[in-house]
Amino acid sequence: MTRLRTPWILFTQIVLLHLAACGALAAEKMFSPDSQLDFPNPERGLYTQFTAQAQADPLILEDLQSLRGENVSLILRMYYLKTFRDKPLSEAQLTIIQNYFAIIREAGVKCILRFAYSQGIGEPDAPIDIVLNHMDQLTPILRANADVIATVQTGFIGAWGEWHASTNNLAEPHNAKQIVYKWLDVLPSQRTVQLRTPRQKWMILDTKTPLDADSAWANTPAARIGHHNDCFLSSDTDVGTYEDIETEKTYLHAETRFVPMGGETCAKAAFSQPDNARKEMANLHFSYLNLGYHPDVINAWRDNGFLDEVKLRLGYRLTLNSIKYNEAATQGQTLPISLSLSNTGFAAPYNPRHVQLILVAQDSSTHYTTTLPDDPRTWLPDNPITINATLNIPPDANPGKYSLFLALPDPEPTLANRPEYAIRLANPDLWDAKTGQHDLGITIQITK
Repeated sequence: MTRLRTPWILFTQIVLLHLAACGALAAEKMFSPDSQLDFPNPERGLYTQFTAQAQADPLILEDLQSLRGENVSLILRMYYLKTFRDKPLSEAQLTIIQNYFAIIREAGVKCILRFAYSQGIGEPDAPIDIVLNHMDQLTPILRANADVIATVQTGFIGAWGEWHASTNNLAEPHNAKQIVYKWLDVLPSQRTVQLRTPRQKWMILDTKTPLDADSAWANTPAARIGHHNDCFLSSDTDVGTYEDIETEKTYLHAETRFVPMGGETCAKAAFSQPDNARKEMANLHFSYLNLGYHPDVINAWRDNGFLDEVKLRLGYRLTLNSIKYNEAATQGQTLPISLSLSNTGFAAPYNPRHVQLILVAQDSSTHYTTTLPDDPRTWLPDNPITINATLNIPPDANPGKYSLFLALPDPEPTLANRPEYAIRLANPDLWDAKTGQHDLGITIQITK
């Protein structure tokens, strides 16, 4: 028996190595989703708003840290600059904003950002030259902290920065275009701004043509302008958000496959009932909503159980279905791996994101990381997601057994090693909260 077993083992190893060399995949592992597991994931979900009146209303680190325990990873930081309507921002104000970004980063969350001068209809905003000067002053701070900015709502104009009731004609095309194009210059190219209605984007760009796969994610104004709706589900027009409802929602459906969409509700109505709300969030690819507003809507959803679904499905919700792989690889050769995933959320991730496969020696002495070309921004809901990867095994790789990990880290160097900023899959027993990686429970044998 011993004489027979040894040749058989050698034959098996030869076959596995031959399959690896030919690119065939000899093994497959299936994974189960956890459809009810709630956990924080970056740049998506229900957000909490923190409003600051100029230099007042500080951000408290402990408050932000506690949000993650409630599975909230996103805040809206709203700055009212009322005391600076007619003058530059003070050095004290700029320092405060910079310090708050440091607190946001330490807490492991990201922010949606908005600035405004008016907190209600009838309150003044600021002249266009003041607005542009303030944006110049904010530029170095925002660029230095873009890693923790999920997206920016264009703000500044009119009541609540929602682009109506301006006392300085800021919503007129000439002024509005200056503010939007200034925002695109202020922010790094990988960050987006959001406008309040689809007609505003049409006005800014002088076109009604929506983004498509060929025009998305380019460093163009069209590819960097998203949408927010701050009267979501309140009426058929969402209180004037839409005029030509069918045309504008068709446009938004196409656009929001490639740019962020979010907002808040503003009144309980027949339109905010779960069946319609679910349909609208899916159709418009909603990534975030305000947890605190409107309380009548949020409380109704909490009472009827729909809020639990909203928590899970806003933005992306990625699950790993299966992996096909070879169990052995040779030094200096390639190791093909194929992964199948699903997205049961309402949207794809809207900011850049790395996809990495990592081989870790079982004694943890060595690891080899391969960053794949796949872009999670293309991982739309209800579309099959397939990653066909090729890992190059270094010629000097140490022979032995290696565990296979999958990671989706933030690409920003300041956050790449922060597990709070890595995407977590909705599968049980894979996530390592210390590293932000998924242990796939697969062993690869590397041989000479």
